[in-house]
Amino acid sequence: MNSTPSRADSKASEQAAEVPTDQTSEARPGETPTASPGQTPTGSPSQTSANRPALDGLKVLELGTVIMAPYAGKILADLGATVIKVEQPGGDIGRRIGLGGATGDSVLSMNLNASKHSIEIDASAEADRPVLEHLIRWSDVIITNLLPRRRRRYGLDWENVHKLNPRTVLCTAQGFSSHTDLGDRPAYDDIIQAGSGVADTYRLRDGRPSYSPYVVADKVCGMTMVQAVLAALFTARASGEGTWVDVPMIETMAAFTLVEHLGGQTYSPPRGDVGWSRVLSPEHRPHQALDGFMCVMPYTDRNWVDFCTLIARPDYLSHPDLLSNQARTQNPRVYESVLAEYASTRTCAQIKDECEPLSIPVQKVMRVEDIPSDDYLSESPMLSRAPHSKEGDFVHVGSPLTFVNHPRPVVRETSGIDADRTEILRMIDYPGSC
Repeated sequence: MNSTPSRADSKASEQAAEVPTDQTSEARPGETPTASPGQTPTGSPSQTSANRPALDGLKVLELGTVIMAPYAGKILADLGATVIKVEQPGGDIGRRIGLGGATGDSVLSMNLNASKHSIEIDASAEADRPVLEHLIRWSDVIITNLLPRRRRRYGLDWENVHKLNPRTVLCTAQGFSSHTDLGDRPAYDDIIQAGSGVADTYRLRDGRPSYSPYVVADKVCGMTMVQAVLAALFTARASGEGTWVDVPMIETMAAFTLVEHLGGQTYSPPRGDVGWSRVLSPEHRPHQALDGFMCVMPYTDRNWVDFCTLIARPDYLSHPDLLSNQARTQNPRVYESVLAEYASTRTCAQIKDECEPLSIPVQKVMRVEDIPSDDYLSESPMLSRAPHSKEGDFVHVGSPLTFVNHPRPVVRETSGIDADRTEILRMIDYPGSC
């Protein structure tokens, strides 16, 4: 008998261990407890490290706007770090992008900035500089996507940060490397997709460049910032000395693209074209079934033998374009046409019932609006319904990670601009704050 707890049991046990009930609003069954505004989402001092969130005790200072750095801060907060979000007067522009509600915050901000503490600082004003310097001294990690010239103007350059706090890790990210003449060139997600080859992959498939229908560069680079922070913390722990790590978006996304698409130019001299043929075929897409769309993927040679037996086409086993994984990868149009014909005569349920017993991977296409109610994903601790003091219940999209001995931190609704100033000044022992 499998003794591993179910996803539902794991989710419930994590939620039960998250924080004492006197620090949170009452949670409904199946929901993540949520701290009210102004309350700190931390556990009891009597907790041991084994039953605290994974990054509990890590102090992060975020000076980020829109998505990239705020997404990095969100990942760290979702793992239990204390994240103080410094906002310029008027707040992060991300608060005002897209659909908004009673709080004036966009739905983007409701998820990106949940569980963070907000303080408004005019970093260019001398009167606010002492508070910013105290925050730098307080932090273990500083993350920012401000351009180098603004970092220098605000005292967030490495020389000044290291002077104020020799043990802290500074992680900077922007379109181009801080160590080049292009470091101060403005760049957003579309610019990075255009300059890193991401947009051109659509040309390789469809004949003209295009943008991905999601902010892929900001999010991939936000995750890379987290990777950089954790690597830097590891080295800082060994040396006792902080470090500066720079995340240039163009290089990050070019590397992301070239993993599979450098193709024949991997060799010197080149031995073929760029691109991975399987994913660049226009026919490479979910196939129409009788009642929806399905991904059908007999990928390995064993899968292919079983699939050909299923559809009663043994001749495909000797077809020169289909006889091996390598052949099918190099001739995706032939391969995909076989899959399309198969799917077109069956319902999604029939495809699932026929393929899964043979260990042939299949998946019905999930509509985005169906994700929160999906039988599998709705049970994931990645999704939780949490009460909001002004908006009612909202769906919090948290970390997909599950630690066997570390609970998830409580979800703290997005604070208003500067709403946590008093709490933050006490937290950093700012003079006169007690």
